[in-house]
Amino acid sequence: MDKQKTGELIRNARIKKGYTQVELGDLIGVTNKAISRWEKGDSFPDISVIEELSRVLDIRIQDIVIGDVTEPDSETAVTEVVRAAKLQDKVKKRKFISSGLSCIAAGYMLVCGWYSFRGQADNSILGYLTVSLAIVIAIMLAGEKSGGVHMHNGNAGGRVYNIIGFASMGYCLVMMIVVSSIFNNSGADSWKIAGHIGKIINVQLIIFFVLNLAVLVIQDYNNEHKYEGVMSVAYSLVAACFMSMMYSCLLHTLSDMHSFNKYIMIIAVAAVIEMQAAYFISFRIKKHNWSFEK
Repeated sequence: MDKQKTGELIRNARIKKGYTQVELGDLIGVTNKAISRWEKGDSFPDISVIEELSRVLDIRIQDIVIGDVTEPDSETAVTEVVRAAKLQDKVKKRKFISSGLSCIAAGYMLVCGWYSFRGQADNSILGYLTVSLAIVIAIMLAGEKSGGVHMHNGNAGGRVYNIIGFASMGYCLVMMIVVSSIFNNSGADSWKIAGHIGKIINVQLIIFFVLNLAVLVIQDYNNEHKYEGVMSVAYSLVAACFMSMMYSCLLHTLSDMHSFNKYIMIIAVAAVIEMQAAYFISFRIKKHNWSFEK
């Protein structure tokens, strides 16, 4: 079974029939995006639609599965159909597992955010959030591993998501540094969460948390529906969420400017290190899966 050959076969048969991708999708009950992915070789038609696809395009089921119009023997055709069914069943299980792990990660982040932004914590919460960032990244790496990764689809729109994540991290860091420089000679009580300025800063941090978490969910949804499982994760989004939580906790527990200045950089460095480690591991996962498939 060769997805590239099957895609080319479907494309040629569709053009020969005079159908557009939209029209073919309407005839067999799938979206034009699904047709496009088949023809590009990004995915393979589901077993449930192959019979209808065969009827509409006037090509044999075994030709679609094998991706060749030559005369295969009946045993080869049956073997390829069974193989295709097993592979698609495996993909569906991967999607289920990776989606479940993504939901667990998002839920855990929501719980962390709830306790962080309420301010009912002490300085030890920063350590817990650092560990929690590592836990969430590990869960998402497990989802990426179970979902399968294909090198040619690896970005999955990741550039846009990464820009949002890195921009959010940068803004949070700059915002805290500016606040530190302005109030470095002022009393902590004049601008921590109890004060007007502290509340404004905390609202911004909450907005960045919600924004990055929402974008992370959108990315996961798009990956699951456009590709066979989770193709990539913008870990900068995860790091941005936790940086906003950590800085909020720092504002709530602020006692002196010296500690505040120190923890600003410690939080940023910890988030960046864990994020870079995640990207390195993710790259190794992609490389391993690509080599395995080849």
